[in-house]
Amino acid sequence: MSKNSHSEAGFTLVEALVSLLIFSLIAGGGVLLLSQTLQAQSRVEAAQEELRSIQSTRALLTSDFAQIAPRAVREQGKQPFIFEGVGGAKPAMSFVRATGKPGAPDQVTTQLVVVEYSIADDGSLVRATRDAIDPGPTAKDRKRTVVATPGETRFEFNDGAGWRTDWPSSFAVPAAVAITLTLPRYGKVRLQALTGL
Repeated sequence: MSKNSHSEAGFTLVEALVSLLIFSLIAGGGVLLLSQTLQAQSRVEAAQEELRSIQSTRALLTSDFAQIAPRAVREQGKQPFIFEGVGGAKPAMSFVRATGKPGAPDQVTTQLVVVEYSIADDGSLVRATRDAIDPGPTAKDRKRTVVATPGETRFEFNDGAGWRTDWPSSFAVPAAVAITLTLPRYGKVRLQALTGL
């Protein structure tokens, strides 16, 4: 009779400690697995965002150069030009493009805007637009970062015979434009667009 009462007494202290140890190992493994899953998800989201940024920039560049307009850009202190491209350490390019603008109901009118691609002080690729060819108090400027903090960035311009790093301010438009971005995750990515399609 005493044997039965002893066997129904419950867990001993050693059995409880062993159970707690096993539970803590399982819980620690679960926390580690969850942490690794969250880190992997964060890396995948960052990679997807960078890829979306590249694809968006490619589409924007293609659209800009397909709608390029042979109209002179007027800047204060400069001679008028249709296209200007600068390579080197601080690349930039400016030109005029046509864009649609809502007009009367069910109508779209065409508007000319000045577009400039340049590198900001933090190294990001920026697209700026001005809704008037002539600068002035009524002109509205807009800036948009299209690729945040790439590494080295180069602009190249095709004159029909080959690629060159500079395009002097002139009334001629290059046959194609390329932007090469050096990205930490993808390495060198080259975005090209033909002009005036």
